Amino acid sequence: MKSTKNNFISGVRHSIPIWIGYIPSAITLGILCNTNSLGLLHAFLSSFVLYSGAAQFMLVGFLTSSVPLVGIAVSVFLLNTRLFLMSATLGATVDKVNHKAFPIVGWLLTDESFSILSFNKEKVNTSFTLGVQIPPYFIWGIFTIVGYFLGDFLPQNLKVAFSVGLLGLFVALLVPNVKKHLVTVRVVIVTAVIYAIIYYTKVFPLGWDIVFSIILSSIAGIFLIGNETLEDKEEIKE
Repeated sequence: MKSTKNNFISGVRHSIPIWIGYIPSAITLGILCNTNSLGLLHAFLSSFVLYSGAAQFMLVGFLTSSVPLVGIAVSVFLLNTRLFLMSATLGATVDKVNHKAFPIVGWLLTDESFSILSFNKEKVNTSFTLGVQIPPYFIWGIFTIVGYFLGDFLPQNLKVAFSVGLLGLFVALLVPNVKKHLVTVRVVIVTAVIYAIIYYTKVFPLGWDIVFSIILSSIAGIFLIGNETLEDKEEIKE
């Protein structure tokens, strides 16, 4: 029992960097929900049930743009397909996690927790894994609610700035890869061209244009990257 408790505490300590990153992002999500009049219930359910940061931010934009629910569901599914690969990888390499805990571990799996677990395979067991995953889950949910109520006290121009800041967040995530890998530049350009063509030709109705853009861009990315990983591709020289 003592060993189980120690393993859980060790997992919690390893998850602290995730907390630090989640707090400002969750607050921003809550403010955006408030700004776009989506309601406290939406903020609560999206963080405590969906629990998928990038998909939640996309969901806010879709709901405020009147995108059809089917289109939203398909887009969120496509965005989260990476979690299937992460779950399979984790399940294949970790034999000390109780199989009964797999549904919870899979539900709470995020890019950040997967990274922590991947770099600490020798420590991974049921208690350590849950220690890594559970605190960030509650941190994300609680600070989303905090952000929602904080939105009631912020001036309108500042709340609008958070929307622009969100765009900056995604750009900040993209730029390091663009600077390092030439293939990323190609994928970004092709994705922009595909979406522009679909959007301006209005081949698909509102909402479905994004869905088909994601699908076509993913297929194009497979051909652009080929059988090599990003690390094998030519890097941009500074």
